[in-house]
Amino acid sequence: MLFSITPAYAAPSLLGVCHKDFPCKYVNDLYHGLERVELGWLENTFGTKCQCLDSLLNDARPKVIRVHLIQSPCMRNKRCGRYEALWGYTVASASRAAQNPRSRLRKRFARILEGFRRRIEGKELTCYVSPCLECDLYEPARRVLANVVSAAVPSCNLVDNPYGRRCLSGYTCEKHGVNPKLSAPCIVDLDGIDGATVDIVKWVARYKHCDLSYYWEPWMNCIRGSFIDPRLRNCKYTASTFNITKDILCRYFYPSSAICLP
Repeated sequence: MLFSITPAYAAPSLLGVCHKDFPCKYVNDLYHGLERVELGWLENTFGTKCQCLDSLLNDARPKVIRVHLIQSPCMRNKRCGRYEALWGYTVASASRAAQNPRSRLRKRFARILEGFRRRIEGKELTCYVSPCLECDLYEPARRVLANVVSAAVPSCNLVDNPYGRRCLSGYTCEKHGVNPKLSAPCIVDLDGIDGATVDIVKWVARYKHCDLSYYWEPWMNCIRGSFIDPRLRNCKYTASTFNITKDILCRYFYPSSAICLP
């Protein structure tokens, strides 16, 4: 179902939620008492099974999701794991491969996309799908991947999330950080900027025209310091980490919700 939503709050950008050790109980607690379930995640990079999503996606409440299928930062920083769709590619070679249905990139992309399609099959939700997180690929390649996604999950809104480039016309534009330039339809995500350091009141006001807003802190990617392969990270966070984030979400995004009332 394709429509825009005026955000009443920012959802947590739980990009690492598919990691096998992500604490599912505390993820569920973040949404306890809310009128709807809204979350964002990254497929494949942290894991493929995503047990934490099962109960949330089967929840009877309205659901809004934003999903990145593959990610480009690992290619840019030359540290993709072999399981990544962009492993072994450069921007130029990946942009060519994206347009070739028989390429290794396209075959891996198709497997990830099919896994996502099965994950949401039969679920009642509003979905936004970004083929590529912070994508370095050239415009023709991004458009091809968007068309592939559209054919597989036609009910989802297509999202273009380029890195250092203009968004494709005709798609929901997603940008990350504190002050990206965005016009509706749009998604804004603090990904890469610790939300605890941001003037949240100003940030929310600046992007109230966007369809979705996502709040991010490093723990949501299981970041604890220097770079570690995402699948090898320690994602075993305690309730206190989630409670601190819940307090921030209550203070700035949904203070009237039942979860936030004393």
